[in-house]
Amino acid sequence: MKKSILVLTATVAMVLVGCKENPYIAGPGDNSKNTDSIPVIVEPEPTPDPEGIDIPEGCLTVTEAIKICQDLGPGGTTQEKRYVKGWVQSLDEKNADGIYSYGNATFYMAESNTGKNRKTFEAYQVYGKDGKKFYDVSQVQVGDFVIIYGKLTNYGGKTYETEGRGAASMYYSTNPGFDPQMDPTNITPDPEGANVPAGTVNVYEALHISDSIGSGKTTSGEYYIKGWICRLHNDNASGITGQYHNATFFISATNDGSADAFTFEAYRVKGPNKSDITALNQVQVGDFVVLRCKIQNYSGTAETASGGYIYYSSNPNLK
Repeated sequence: MKKSILVLTATVAMVLVGCKENPYIAGPGDNSKNTDSIPVIVEPEPTPDPEGIDIPEGCLTVTEAIKICQDLGPGGTTQEKRYVKGWVQSLDEKNADGIYSYGNATFYMAESNTGKNRKTFEAYQVYGKDGKKFYDVSQVQVGDFVIIYGKLTNYGGKTYETEGRGAASMYYSTNPGFDPQMDPTNITPDPEGANVPAGTVNVYEALHISDSIGSGKTTSGEYYIKGWICRLHNDNASGITGQYHNATFFISATNDGSADAFTFEAYRVKGPNKSDITALNQVQVGDFVVLRCKIQNYSGTAETASGGYIYYSSNPNLK
């Protein structure tokens, strides 16, 4: 009797083992019977390029750009610059700071404008049209169709992006504010009673002087430059309240925002007669100022050279 029970037990065990499903294989093999346990994420269909756009020859899609970066391996960078097209899916958390502090933007591109893409390529610290600096976050928005131009790099084996620090630029964008055009006649008149010396140049003229001397150069002589403070630099508060008591801000030719794409940077300037600036209310957006300085071209940025100061200000707190 015991012998019969042992035989029956063995038979049941064999049947149970034979009916057990194969475990999921994490690697090469046939997992067709385990599809329920594998989450399937389908990438959205590519959104067609907007009509009427001149796509450069050899322009890459996001998928193609990612593949090139993967083939480069960690730390690799292409020898040549490449065009990459796509839709702005999201903005990097440091995008606004990059635009307002350095004029470059950082965002992620995808092949569709659904906002549900896993495959993205990072446009990292890119400048605007022809290497010009961005001046406002409105110039780069989610949903824009863009074409960027720069070398591609594999950062750490996980991030596929352009070379940073302004080495790449935006060739094209559907954003209406992407490529503003300068109008040298768009100038707000000087306020009545302002102390504006003869020969003072406006912002447009200061930009032209900076362009003419070339990157890395400084004029030999000083200029008076007039304009309206349109934006304070992110470092302005720390400069005023810190040990150096200087201010950093941007001036434009108008006080209505219509010329804010074309600015001259007052970089770490002192107050009248090179006095210390000690309070934040002494330098405010909307002030009309006249700067006294040498003009410097700092990697394409027109700004005051060392020793610049505010010769005149309409701000009653700065005398």
